[in-house]
Amino acid sequence: MFHTSENHIFAHHFTRHTEPMRKLLLLLLSGMLSGACVDNDYDLTNVDSDNIAIGDEESRFRIPLVKVLVSKDEIRNSNGNIEEIFREADIWFPAQLPDGQFVDLVKLRNDSSYANTLFETLCVEMQTSNDKLSSVVDLIWDKYAAEFLPLLNLTAPDEQTFKTTFKTAYRNNAALRERLAAEITASARGYLTTALQIDRLEYEVGHIDISSDIVDMLADNLDPKGTPNARNTLFLYGQITSGLPLSLHLNPIFSPTEVSFQVEVGANRASNEIPETQLFAEDLRQIVEGITIRTSVTLTEYYPGKGFSNDQHQIVISLSLLKNGGLKFDI
Repeated sequence: MFHTSENHIFAHHFTRHTEPMRKLLLLLLSGMLSGACVDNDYDLTNVDSDNIAIGDEESRFRIPLVKVLVSKDEIRNSNGNIEEIFREADIWFPAQLPDGQFVDLVKLRNDSSYANTLFETLCVEMQTSNDKLSSVVDLIWDKYAAEFLPLLNLTAPDEQTFKTTFKTAYRNNAALRERLAAEITASARGYLTTALQIDRLEYEVGHIDISSDIVDMLADNLDPKGTPNARNTLFLYGQITSGLPLSLHLNPIFSPTEVSFQVEVGANRASNEIPETQLFAEDLRQIVEGITIRTSVTLTEYYPGKGFSNDQHQIVISLSLLKNGGLKFDI
């Protein structure tokens, strides 16, 4: 499950970008909105007027909505959390990567030539690096020993016998090394092409504590779906920051609405922009009442040298609303 920030709701202040207004009343109302908290204490009953409009077709109002915090433990599959998954992957990856700084996880899944180059490089590196040979043999003893016992002509060896026999054979017996390398490649391929699939993330967003007056103000004068050259519109947008040594493709869906978007999250980008996604009145009302956010996660690049941070929250998703056109009060 995702978590929201400590205050749960990140909807606090209006900020606006519009041409100076001519009427003093509208200026006063605009100032009131800019500093007002969006909560159930927000009271419009002191304004003695009907159908007040703030702004015009060129006005823009930005409204922070919610912040979602995703921990390392929530990004996982049956092999463990994201760091645990890549703890084994790091052993199967050679130090000298085909693409230099990162592993192309899309190519690893779909391009057999790329994958073969990766595994061939690993097997060669095991001949020249005692550390790499030791780390691979340790992993094989822990998880894959049964597949290698027949090759080493062993039945039920203890740990030390297995590791010593494996290392000696790999260093000194070219014919046996070739057979061991084939089995190493099979084990590495099996893990890396299946274990790097992340379970879908799911988060239940309860009722967002925004006053019904504010919701009405945003929703009531939106142009209907299909309006040509619509001016009174509402968009969801935001930013995603990530502390992971991974680039990701995310596809959140806001159920039961039809609202969804896709965003690329780069391992080496400080912030990643969520594309503006149009909302209509029924979408806004449903989001405020409560939704389920379901997010598929596709891993695209891995940067081993970057490492995993110790931060509790690895991904922060900040969502806001952008209202184009004036705001109306029916009081």
